[in-house]
Amino acid sequence: MSRATSGARRLPDEDMPPAEARFTLPGDDRPLAGPVAAVIAALEADIIAGRILPRNRLIEDHLMEDYGAKRHVVRAALEELERLGVVVKPRYRGAELRRFDRGEIARLYDMREVLHRAAVERIAVPSAEALKPVLHWLTTHAEAAGGQDLVAIHRTNMMFHDAFFALCDNPFLVTSIRQHDWLSFPIRAYGVADASALAQACAEHRTLVDLLMAGRMDELQALTISHMSRARSLYEQKFLAGR
Repeated sequence: MSRATSGARRLPDEDMPPAEARFTLPGDDRPLAGPVAAVIAALEADIIAGRILPRNRLIEDHLMEDYGAKRHVVRAALEELERLGVVVKPRYRGAELRRFDRGEIARLYDMREVLHRAAVERIAVPSAEALKPVLHWLTTHAEAAGGQDLVAIHRTNMMFHDAFFALCDNPFLVTSIRQHDWLSFPIRAYGVADASALAQACAEHRTLVDLLMAGRMDELQALTISHMSRARSLYEQKFLAGR
């Protein structure tokens, strides 16, 4: 077992996240092969659980052993995560989980704020029919939060935000938001496994819907920004305290 993934669970090829927790990765119009998706989900769970930390090397031979996967499957999974910005490959080091410094975090979250503000500015109070996907993922994420499947919690959270921002009726903007959600995943992961942060996220999801239906768009916009701060704070406390 590798040090980077000590405690990782060995996965058979058919071990996949729940169907509703899966979604096409940003920029893709085709589903990933099952074994590749399973390795991505396993890496995702180990990052959320803190078994893989920023700058931990992701060595193919170790991941093959940890997850019971073939080399080409592990390589394809790492390539997908590299494309999303979750994994980086510094020269002479190989693949590793991305680590952000304070300046990078500030610039990344500045861009996320720009995107969220732009989306809310384009959202009108929706019809009951248009709101159905938002309510579906609100409920599905809340149910996932009561369980132990970290990948389902993370992905249903992303699906809630996907459905919510889709109300802006600009698919290019929604795709950009999702891409930056994945790019910030090494930071956001710490809000998934933290019980208090997760409870706060669930409560704020309900408030987002309430503000939307009440047409209180200034407050809605402010909450879409502050909603991002808890996981960021957890990451900074854990890895950047005193720097």
